[in-house]
Amino acid sequence: MEELFSYYRDAGRPTLRHISDFIATNDDLAGTASKETVRRMLQGLTVPAQWETAHTVFLALCHLAGHDPDESRQTDGWGETRRSVIKDLWNSAIDELDEPSPSPATAWRDEPPF
Repeated sequence: MEELFSYYRDAGRPTLRHISDFIATNDDLAGTASKETVRRMLQGLTVPAQWETAHTVFLALCHLAGHDPDESRQTDGWGETRRSVIKDLWNSAIDELDEPSPSPATAWRDEPPF
């Protein structure tokens, strides 16, 4: 969520109410996010399970910061867009959450258990 937090800083660290009010009043956004969801995301305590939620917060912060989400993230005009970087990072975070950690009963050391 470091990338998302950078947009929060660029937006001048708006209040959670300001962010959630923008989301609630903008019908063009596909998702929703409460003040608590925004707070937990910015603190890195949660990764929304739905892309629409993460995307909505990202778009709100881009708007408040005056950033075009489809502009290149690189200053030289080359590279991925802000939106594609956030989506890639969100997918990676979700993948990490979905990976089961091996339990001692199923983990094997030198040879597979067959």
